[in-house]
Amino acid sequence: MDDKIFKKQEVKDKTVPENRLNDKNKVLSTFLQYKASSINEAIKPVFNFKEIDKNTKPKEYFAMAVLNKIYSLDVSLENIILTNDVFLCNYFYRYVYELYIKVLYIFSASNEEETIARLNNFFSGNMPGIFDCQKMINDQFIPPQFKEKHKQKYKTLSDIAHPNIQSLNIHLDTNPDQQFEFLNPTASLSVWHIIEIIKFFLNLKLIKLDEENQKKLFDLQKLII
Repeated sequence: MDDKIFKKQEVKDKTVPENRLNDKNKVLSTFLQYKASSINEAIKPVFNFKEIDKNTKPKEYFAMAVLNKIYSLDVSLENIILTNDVFLCNYFYRYVYELYIKVLYIFSASNEEETIARLNNFFSGNMPGIFDCQKMINDQFIPPQFKEKHKQKYKTLSDIAHPNIQSLNIHLDTNPDQQFEFLNPTASLSVWHIIEIIKFFLNLKLIKLDEENQKKLFDLQKLII
C-alpha cells in the first residue's frame, strides 16, 4: 500500500449508500448470503430433539450447543455480508476457526475417557490454549498442512482483530469493492469450516439429518472455491 493518505471523495448523491458494490460484487454478495442462510435451512431438523442432559450425554449436549451457536452465527454472517463489514468478517472467521479447532481437539482423544475429560474441561473453562489444542488434533481429522500453516494463519487473523497497521490498512484508501474482495474469501472460509463441523458431528452420529439436508450441505460446500 502507498504510504500516502488521500482525502475521501464526498458522495454527491446522498441517497446512495457508501458501501455500494459494483454489479459483479452485488451478485457475489447475494450468493454469499445465500450460503449462510442455506446452512440454517439445512440444519433446522436437527433441533427436533428431546431434552439432552449434559451429565448423562455430554457429547450430544456439546454437539447441540455448538449447532445452536452455529445457527446464530449464520444469521450474524448474513448481516456482515449485507453490510460489507470486512473487519467483523475477519473477527467472525477467527471465532469459527477456533471453534473448528476445539471441536476436533475434543474428539481427537485416544479413548472415550479422555474425550469426556476434554469435554468436562471445556464445560468448566479449563481448555488448553488454541496452539496446544491444534497440536493435539489427530492428523486424520484435518486437511494437509493444517498444523504447519496454523501459526501464521492465526497470527494474521489476530493481527487484523487488534488496533494496528494491519487492521487500519483494511479500510485505509480502499473502496467498498476492494473491501469486499477481502470479505468474499474470508466469509467463504467461515462457511466451509462451519459445514466441516456439522459433517464431523454427523460422522460421529451425534446429530441426525436426513439425506436430503445432508446433500444440501455437501453441495453447498462444493460451491466454495
